[in-house]
Amino acid sequence: MRPWILGGLGALALLFGLGVLITMVPKRRVAAEQESCKNNLKSLSLFAAHHAKPPKDLPADKLRNEIPAGTIVLPGVAPESRLSWLVDTLPGLDQRRQDTAAVLAAIDRTQPWTSVRNQTAARTRLVVLLCPGNPAHVDPEQPAPTQYVGIAGLGVDAATLNFFLPAPAPPRAGCFHYDSPTPFASITDGLSQTLLFGERSTDLGSWLRGGPSTVRGLDDRPDSPPLIGAGGQFGGNHFETSNWAIADGSVRSFTPRVDRGLLFGMATIAGKDHDVIPGE
Repeated sequence: MRPWILGGLGALALLFGLGVLITMVPKRRVAAEQESCKNNLKSLSLFAAHHAKPPKDLPADKLRNEIPAGTIVLPGVAPESRLSWLVDTLPGLDQRRQDTAAVLAAIDRTQPWTSVRNQTAARTRLVVLLCPGNPAHVDPEQPAPTQYVGIAGLGVDAATLNFFLPAPAPPRAGCFHYDSPTPFASITDGLSQTLLFGERSTDLGSWLRGGPSTVRGLDDRPDSPPLIGAGGQFGGNHFETSNWAIADGSVRSFTPRVDRGLLFGMATIAGKDHDVIPGE
């Protein structure tokens, strides 16, 4: 075979190899971002994973038996002016990844989130709260946002459906409520079938702020935005998928094609007699 033909075949092979490499690199990056997002959710829900499957080396008094209240309750202060549930979660995060203990030390639990004392912490960017696939812009002069929120149940007012044992949970209630913690024992729909956290890409709020910034119910009104996708209630950070933490500490992914009834059912902790879930 003539040398120029061999050279041409070599060039074609090189171009083909480069084409494959160019195609593979973005796919690997997307896969890595998706996995990192899941790891963030796993970190946030570690207390739930420990409850569902207690580690042998973790003392019983270190296990949480309840999901924290959606806010740090301050009498006479509205939920959106209080500190968020994340304040109670900071001690359990991986301190090697970021010194959240120092952030916690800068927070005054007796003051609203807007107090001068709490603004240094509010402006601190917490990497575990930002999705690597589409990280929210963080202005160093403004409160840092969170892209992960606690699931309050079904309906925009679900976070107000507080209940205290032994009273049964309202049918629309989810894992997070503004004024009361949620005992794991009250999740009668099953830990593995109940949404704990969801990721968002729009309408973000400060991670330190209580209210809708950090706790939201699934909007089930007929004219509500799509549940998942760009411009939807959740997701929008990854192509054709969204990540959710479950009450047993696991993480699942759903696409915009998921049946709304399925997610509506998984948003509640004790609503099986009221939710329309395929297969029930």
